[in-house]
Amino acid sequence: MLAASGCTVLQPLFGPKKPEIPEATLPAWIGRVVMVDMTHRFVLVETGASAAPSAGTEVLTVRDKRKTSVLRATGEARPPYVAMEILKGEPALGDQAAIDESGSAPALSPSE
Repeated sequence: MLAASGCTVLQPLFGPKKPEIPEATLPAWIGRVVMVDMTHRFVLVETGASAAPSAGTEVLTVRDKRKTSVLRATGEARPPYVAMEILKGEPALGDQAAIDESGSAPALSPSE
């Protein structure tokens, strides 16, 4: 009896139980940018143990939680490196690369 009434007594102090927060969907990280050639508009991404994305797959790059570029896998790869064409933005060395699963190219950060 005490346990049942105790919960009722404490509810006004702490409020009703909050609904659980759904887990965030994390991007499919594939590696990091290790070379940038802005003249020829391509980068090399080191994928490590990840499988290389297939030709035509769109990839985005992120730095400091901001999207920096949109890339497209060319199909050329020599593990662990994958060549990618720069479609939009300005990738930099060390940017993290993730598969764009949204189906459309994401908006880039305002600093572009």
